[in-house]
Amino acid sequence: MNLVKNKLFNQLYPFVFFPIYLVSLLPHSIAELTIGRLLYFISYRIFRYRYSVVLQNLSRALPAKSYHEIQQIAKEFYRHLVSMAIETIKLFSISGQELDKKVQLVNTELLISYHQQNRNIIAVLGHYGNWEYLNILPAQLPFKVNAIYKPLSNPLMDRLVHYVRGRFGMQLVPANQALRHLLKQKDKPQLSIFIADQFPGSCEQEKFDFLHQSTHMFNGAEKLAIATNSVVVYLEMKRKPDNCWAISFSLITESPKETSNQEITKCFANELQQTIKTDPSYWLWSHQRWKS
Repeated sequence: MNLVKNKLFNQLYPFVFFPIYLVSLLPHSIAELTIGRLLYFISYRIFRYRYSVVLQNLSRALPAKSYHEIQQIAKEFYRHLVSMAIETIKLFSISGQELDKKVQLVNTELLISYHQQNRNIIAVLGHYGNWEYLNILPAQLPFKVNAIYKPLSNPLMDRLVHYVRGRFGMQLVPANQALRHLLKQKDKPQLSIFIADQFPGSCEQEKFDFLHQSTHMFNGAEKLAIATNSVVVYLEMKRKPDNCWAISFSLITESPKETSNQEITKCFANELQQTIKTDPSYWLWSHQRWKS
């Protein structure tokens, strides 16, 4: 059954890929003014895509904000969501030179110094900004870059994600193979990117005070760091003018085996919380993060 399903998705792939690719050839400004405005009107004005979830998440996470302020942040979030969709579509055809201009690495010397010490590095981040732009990192850094990810259940979407994220040399490593991958290449220090704010399931025992709520946090990055003795850094994205993103790194720990239980995860949660509070509109509020 799976073979038949995969064959069907492979046959459908060109019919999905090429329309997206053609749309991606539009100049960014035109895509924003046409497709962007249409998507915003449909998602925010007409169908109110997960609007109740967005409002509920914002209200609980930012209790000091008035209802009017919450509505304004929600509106800005939908604008960001549409902008991120356009940026991601553009990634299907954008050149490395053009994308390089849109991504500014602020302090790569932190990463390079640990790489020169033959240390693996794990960069943890949240669903903040446009994480798909990180696919340019292998072209901007003098060492190998991996994206630790959970394969999508839909083979067609998974193939599209592989195309976008792997265009400039990023290697996608399934989360359940990350430890084996890093141990196998322990003599080749590299950077592994780990989005660590997804809902891990209520079976997780540890909870943290995150955005004024008791929150289960995924601790896979911490376990991986301890098992491979990797340096852990926090990756932060900030929006800049002209549809650009600035990416900076800050150290969480260079000695993961000496940290206490859940210390790395807690440090990450605190860093992400501060990023979100600085400009809330760029986090993924439509995700049902606090479902029971």
